[in-house]
Order: sequence, then structure tokens, then C-alpha cells
Amino acid sequence: MKKPLIAVAVSMAFIASAQAEGQFYGKMNVATVYDDASEKFSLSSNASRLGVKGSDDLGSTKVIYQAEFELAVDDGLGTDVDDAGDTDTNTLKTRDTYIGLAYSGMGTVKMGIMDTPLKKSQGKFDQFNDVIDIKNVLDGENRMANSINYTSEKMANTQVSVSAVLAENGSSDGYSASVVYSADSLYLSGAYDTKIKGESTQRVTAIFKAGDLSFGALINNVDTDDTKDEELGYAANVAMKAGSNTFKAQYEAGDQKEVGATSLSLGLDHKLAKTTKAFFYVNQSETDAADSDVTALVAGLEHKF
Repeated sequence: MKKPLIAVAVSMAFIASAQAEGQFYGKMNVATVYDDASEKFSLSSNASRLGVKGSDDLGSTKVIYQAEFELAVDDGLGTDVDDAGDTDTNTLKTRDTYIGLAYSGMGTVKMGIMDTPLKKSQGKFDQFNDVIDIKNVLDGENRMANSINYTSEKMANTQVSVSAVLAENGSSDGYSASVVYSADSLYLSGAYDTKIKGESTQRVTAIFKAGDLSFGALINNVDTDDTKDEELGYAANVAMKAGSNTFKAQYEAGDQKEVGATSLSLGLDHKLAKTTKAFFYVNQSETDAADSDVTALVAGLEHKF
């Protein structure tokens, strides 16, 4: 299985180099994790990825494309051992992959596998994204196949995005929409999902920057379609830059994943270069279940290319 997967990565690089406006890119984010529940060390790949993206001018418009795949850097291409000890060879997972058209002054239309507008509406809120992700506590972090998306161009600091998710099985199609306002020091967004993975979700996000300080708040309300029960979740964070270091803290709570779930993360990012950082995080998570209190220590390295 390894050779075909490596061939995919090599082919992506070749395609990117052959296209005038194509770009081969990626991110490696690998961390050593220790948690006091298992009392053992483990290695985590944290959604490391490879991708190719680009565009070609068609005259009145241009075609845009992207193919992105998640790599299991910790276990290696072609092998991945799950918690039950079984070997899984599907470690090259599809992330946002699409083709579309971009119209100057009108926006873009894309078709493929994409993050929903609700998921993307958080912007850069999640200070511990991919490592101690908010999806561990809050619903709505969905990447959906069979998606058709329209995203407007930015107008007066405001951008609108709408996706239809085709069910293809006779059930109702799903829809996701967002409105985002982004200025120098203020980011505001509101988003709504309906019939996405059996849920309807409403999300509001706010991020305020004041010099080297950043403050964020997110409210996430979920209605489960079959029960109509509402489950409210929320998150808040703060970050401070000091030279090459960023100190940050984030708290999440809600009943959307598990009853009484909470997560508190404290962290330090140390920039080694423009595209490289080392990070050190501490996380304490808990639910209403007995003996669920877990403290984890995380030390890792991220490089973008």
C-alpha cells in the first residue's frame, strides 16, 4: 500500500510544477503526548497534510482546484494501528478537494468535498486547532462530501457563503450558510446548518484584537433533528504575543459530544521561523462520567511548506 500512496504525493508535486499557477503545499504537525489516564506516551500526527491547489485563466473567468490529503505521519504511509490493534491502510484521508469557477466581482462556485460554511465561520478562533481541537467538545466541525458551495467576494468587509450538501440516498439534502465580517481588529460571524449529519446548528463567533492581545468567544447551539432537543455549548479564549512567543488559553464546555464535557487548555507557541514553530500545551478535560478527569501534556513541532 505504501508505494501507491507515495506515488499520489509525487504525482501531486508533478502536477503542481506543471501548472503555471499551481502550488504544492503541506503541513507537518507532530507531537508527543502524555496523559495521566493511560499513563503512557504516544505520538500524534494532528491532521498533517499534503495538497495541490491552483487556478487557470479562462478569459471571462478562471477555474480553481484543490486536492488535499491527511497524512498519518506518526504511523507512516500505508499503516495505521487503531486502538483495537487492527491495521488500517487508509491513512491518506481526503480533506477539502474540489473544482470550481471564480468570477471577478461575483464570487466562486465550487463542487466536491469541503468544510461547511459553519465550520469555516470560526475563522482563526480555535487557538489549539488540530492538536486539542474544539471538535472534541462541540458539534458542527463538519467536512461534507457531495457539496456545492457559493462564496461571495468580500464587500464592505462582509462575505457570504452557502453550501448545499446532496444526500444522494432519497433523504433530505443539507444546507449550511454563514455571514462573516472581518476588519483589522474585529472578526464577527454568524452561521447556520440544517440537516447536516442529522443536526441543525447555530453558531456565533467573535474575535477582538488589541495590539498583541486577542480575545475570542464562540456560542454553538445544536438541535438534534430526531429529538429536537437543544444543546448549548460555548468556548472562550485569550492569546498574547511576546516576541517569538505566543501564550494562550482556551476553555470549552457543552453536552454536544458527552454530557458535562469541559476542556481547559494552556499553551505556548514558540516561532522558530516564519513557517516553523514548537509548541507546548497542557489540557485538562472532564465529563460527567465517573473517573473522566484527564490531564494531557503535549510537546510538538509544526512546519508548513
